[in-house]
Amino acid sequence: MEVVRYILFAQVFVAFFVAGGVFFKSRNLRSLTLSSLIALVGFHILLFLFGSGELVNLYPQFKSWFYYEVALLFGPLVFIHLQCLILNKRKLYFIDLLHLAPIVIFWIGYGDVLMMEGRIRSQYVIEHFYDRTMTWNYFLAVVMMVYSLSSLVLLYVKGKDLTAKRLQYAVFIVLAYVCSSVLILYLTRYAEGWRDFASYYLVLTLLIFGVGYFLIKNPDFLKQIKKKYFTSNLRKNDMKRIQSKIENAFINDKVFLDGKINISKLSKLLNEKQHHVSQTFSEVLFENFNDYVNRHRVEVAKKYLRDASYNNFKIEAIAKECGFNNKVTFYKAFTKFANETPSAFRKKKKSE
Repeated sequence: MEVVRYILFAQVFVAFFVAGGVFFKSRNLRSLTLSSLIALVGFHILLFLFGSGELVNLYPQFKSWFYYEVALLFGPLVFIHLQCLILNKRKLYFIDLLHLAPIVIFWIGYGDVLMMEGRIRSQYVIEHFYDRTMTWNYFLAVVMMVYSLSSLVLLYVKGKDLTAKRLQYAVFIVLAYVCSSVLILYLTRYAEGWRDFASYYLVLTLLIFGVGYFLIKNPDFLKQIKKKYFTSNLRKNDMKRIQSKIENAFINDKVFLDGKINISKLSKLLNEKQHHVSQTFSEVLFENFNDYVNRHRVEVAKKYLRDASYNNFKIEAIAKECGFNNKVTFYKAFTKFANETPSAFRKKKKSE
């Protein structure tokens, strides 16, 4: 156990070092959430070492302080960081204060204990562990699981448009948090004492090492994201101009019928920088490139499926005509934008 404690203590310094590196590398919401997450992981490990060691007997006034609050911030930070990564979230909004609701609930339900004098609080926690403290242990575990599921859903639904590197990074962050959430739920139910939670903190250190390793292997990762969006000098008038060129290319030139069209090829056709075109999709059209393309393709497919002269065409043939490269992608996109399959749509139109 002592060896594990020394390892964890070393990780505290590593966590603060990595957090500082991320913070000073790029000061935007994405970097701030990541650096805050890593710093709080280090602080939480420090709280564990304090609470499970002899120091807590010397300084009982700090017992139970900040442990739950810090842990309840992990989920919001992971989720907001994912929003920055996947949805290009650039600032916090008033609604984001809802992420603090679990902490407020905890303060309301356990605040009387936290306000007790140190030694009295320490004794009270021991005597009322099962009828007071254990309730909030389960509360913490449930909140962490809710954020784990929310992060998984966000990654599954919106992560398909990420580049390979960003997707790997996002998957690692989410899996590290999910594993720690599952482990905290298990330990809350079956651990015999607080020292058993050392395994949980060892899992958290994987997050620190993983992020640190990724940034060392990809030193320009944060710089590229910052350059792409956060330091862009693209003005609203420029985005409106690019929007007009995009709409012209889709409505008049019907570039979406090209099965090989991608955002790089479109940018060259428009004679615009790719990250400016990408930013215009995100901030003006409010739709990612793939959805924008597929939505136009589906509208053309609907016309073919309504047209009696195309009744002899198979679904796959119509998909090809509309720019889709395979039947599976066509069915998935059509169902997303038409709320029914191409076959059901065609059958319904025939019966009308």
